[in-house]
Amino acid sequence: MGKGCITATKYFLFLFNLIFFIFGVLIMSFGLWVLLDNQSFITVLQESSTTLQVASYILIAVGSLSMVMGFLGCIGAIYEIRCLLGLYFTCLLLILIAQVTAGVLIYFQRDRVSSTSTCPFTSFSPLPPYFVYSTSRETG
Repeated sequence: MGKGCITATKYFLFLFNLIFFIFGVLIMSFGLWVLLDNQSFITVLQESSTTLQVASYILIAVGSLSMVMGFLGCIGAIYEIRCLLGLYFTCLLLILIAQVTAGVLIYFQRDRVSSTSTCPFTSFSPLPPYFVYSTSRETG
């Protein structure tokens, strides 16, 4: 009974990390596409190109980290390598600590964050002005 549970746990860990790896590839690919494609978002949105470039670099970094974490988890789970599983656990613990720290910092600096952050799409409207919905119901 115990051996079957350990085997099932091993394969669930492998499956979870495989999905994690695939999503990492997708995130990194999207970041690279936004950064390298000349006909994409950066040329369309000239005023926010630096923000978009920073966001694409963040996507590339997050995708790369997800790929490495997924790879460590997959190999460590399938071959039962304690060193890789320990490294995987340590990386997960560091990511958790970083997320909690970022959340606490953002919470205590929320006034500064909300005053400095702007949305580049506030002035962007995909519809021409005559298609914008008016709330006034004036009858002629």
